[in-house]
Amino acid sequence: MRGRNAAPINQQPSVVEYFAKEFARFLNNVQNNEVDFLGSFLIENEWENYRKDAEEVVESLTLAGFVIVPRSPTDAMVQAADQALSKGMMASASRTYVSSVWGAMITEWIETRNANLILDIFSMALSRASSPGKKDSGKFDSSFQRFRKQSQDIMASLEKTGLAICPDEAAPNMISAGVAETAEHRSRTNQQIGADPTYIASLYENMVKARPA
Repeated sequence: MRGRNAAPINQQPSVVEYFAKEFARFLNNVQNNEVDFLGSFLIENEWENYRKDAEEVVESLTLAGFVIVPRSPTDAMVQAADQALSKGMMASASRTYVSSVWGAMITEWIETRNANLILDIFSMALSRASSPGKKDSGKFDSSFQRFRKQSQDIMASLEKTGLAICPDEAAPNMISAGVAETAEHRSRTNQQIGADPTYIASLYENMVKARPA
């Protein structure tokens, strides 16, 4: 992963809102807002208080080389994957092909990743949100590890919504999974270009760039 300059936060309002509401949920001890009406009220009325913390999470993920993407690619992502593949007679078949390769790569990442850095980012943000006075102290506070379980829950909940936190560039094992997936979709075209690791890496990067804002 190369990491990138932080994207403007207003490009991801839905993600920021999601993280802010998760912070409000945990810091107000709301166990199940679907049946806890007071808890649901608290979340809806207080999540804006955690917007800055949520924005910092998105910024930290970006700077660390991560992006938040849908596990099921959008039409724009499919079209961006390979402009030539998405045009003409091949357009109808390209969605199945591209979606399968994308799905294989994302699944490989989720099943083999070391999520420690992502969980640390969540944990440190929760720690800062729970103790506002420590935000500007400038001192390293290892107590953020006490939020590990909550951080794992946040990541699991995010993935249940159909999103995933992935590297902004495909890792080698992801590329291998994408190449292997092309063997399941043999045609004259993907035999020529689909099994090329460089092509698969490019396909992934194009789709990441076209992810929903």
